[in-house]
Amino acid sequence: MKVGTDGILLAAWLNLANAKRILDVGTGTGLISLIMAQRGEGKLSIDAIDIDADACEQAKLNVANSPWAGTINVTLSSMQTHQPPYAYDLIVSNPPYFPAGQQFDEKRQLARHSGSLNAEQFFAALKKLCHANTELALVLPCDVADLWQQHALSNNWCLIHQAEVQSLPNKPAIRRLMRFSQHASLSPKQEQILIYQEDRTYSKQYVELCRELYLKM
Repeated sequence: MKVGTDGILLAAWLNLANAKRILDVGTGTGLISLIMAQRGEGKLSIDAIDIDADACEQAKLNVANSPWAGTINVTLSSMQTHQPPYAYDLIVSNPPYFPAGQQFDEKRQLARHSGSLNAEQFFAALKKLCHANTELALVLPCDVADLWQQHALSNNWCLIHQAEVQSLPNKPAIRRLMRFSQHASLSPKQEQILIYQEDRTYSKQYVELCRELYLKM
């Protein structure tokens, strides 16, 4: 789980224009935070939290060895217990989504099972971390995303932008990127993102979105 396409897509796609202070929930090895710091050219203030001690140590090492060591603060904390002295402009997460019952090794199970942070817990914890203009950005499998969107709406978070992600042409979408605001949007922006062309090379769209994040594409 060092580098995943979900995290790359979310961090490359989200809008940082109005974000100065950001929270990365479930940072893992710090991938999303590092990409945001790169895109923000070191001008952002990013708090990265995770409940796994080993992941936090890896994230701290990755941050320390990056050009943005002064931009990202990694903390061992759950979203529910995180208590910053300020609110965030943007909250970003690649949240756990496998339902309890599926079995993986212990670390992967902690990172991916929704028992550690389900949608209801997420939106309850979100309230104390926001100001009126905070935005939220998530990446989830499409079927799980439907449930999270329902919880978002019931907690007064309105969808303002979403992208359905396809791995290949003529295949159903596998992921959904979503941006939410606490202000209603009459016409949320909708788009499609294709990762691979039929010959399994990266699509032009994916290259344009992520070219700054890969050594070779």
